[in-house]
Amino acid sequence: MADPTSDPILGDEPKTEEKPRVLKYIRFDASGTVAHLTLNRPKQNVMNIDMLKEITWAIESLTARDEIRLILLDSSSECEGYFSAGVGAEGYTSHMVFQMMDAFHRVFLAMNEVSKPVVCVVDGIASAGGCELAAYCDIVLATENARFMQPEIKLGVFPPLGAVVYPRTIGPKHAMELLLTGDTLNAQQALMMGLVNRVVPKSALQETVDSMVKRIAEQSGPVLQLLKKVIFEGTWRPFDEALKVSQNIYLNRLFELEDSQEGLRALLEKRKPVWKNK
Repeated sequence: MADPTSDPILGDEPKTEEKPRVLKYIRFDASGTVAHLTLNRPKQNVMNIDMLKEITWAIESLTARDEIRLILLDSSSECEGYFSAGVGAEGYTSHMVFQMMDAFHRVFLAMNEVSKPVVCVVDGIASAGGCELAAYCDIVLATENARFMQPEIKLGVFPPLGAVVYPRTIGPKHAMELLLTGDTLNAQQALMMGLVNRVVPKSALQETVDSMVKRIAEQSGPVLQLLKKVIFEGTWRPFDEALKVSQNIYLNRLFELEDSQEGLRALLEKRKPVWKNK
């Protein structure tokens, strides 16, 4: 395994993602005061490294654009039933886990650096990395069809970023329940846990999104950006240090366990894992 202490995403000067030749897995429109980023990898929005790089580039491209008030994150209509099923199975294999984790974490660090409010719309399943992505957004609007899950524990692993994010977003007890059980939350349960802000019927979703976006977009872009920075500092720090510890355990200890390897083999072989508890 690579030494996570030398990981550039946790250094003082994280690299800027190069502009993709073409956006293959997302749609992105930043022509107005709202940057609209749509996950677009039918049918389940399974995230691969290239898709994560596109998301990171899109967010980072807004760094110096004070006229952009907020980011609206949703999924395309071609992915009906899913917000995102998380990262692909290849991202859990020992020879790809570091590259996938690097690409995944850059999305979140880009959100921190750009510091524009992110409104997320979930109409369907948000699983694993998809659930973490939604949870890290500042406002989450969900329909009654939304489902949220972190099933990694059933594969003999845990989500290293989620283990840092959830205690801060929904509290440590809710985080333990979500991560230890791997149970699926319906929209109302997610609302009660504080994972989402509002649950609305699908027929009222567009009106609700438009109203929320309009109210935020009417405010000063730089002020919104500074407000998010202050709230982040007060709520999350020391985030980088916590993420480094989580990544170190995940890469250098978790993947040495027989059960984590068994869980990943079972995922690839489409069978139920047999635990050895070691």
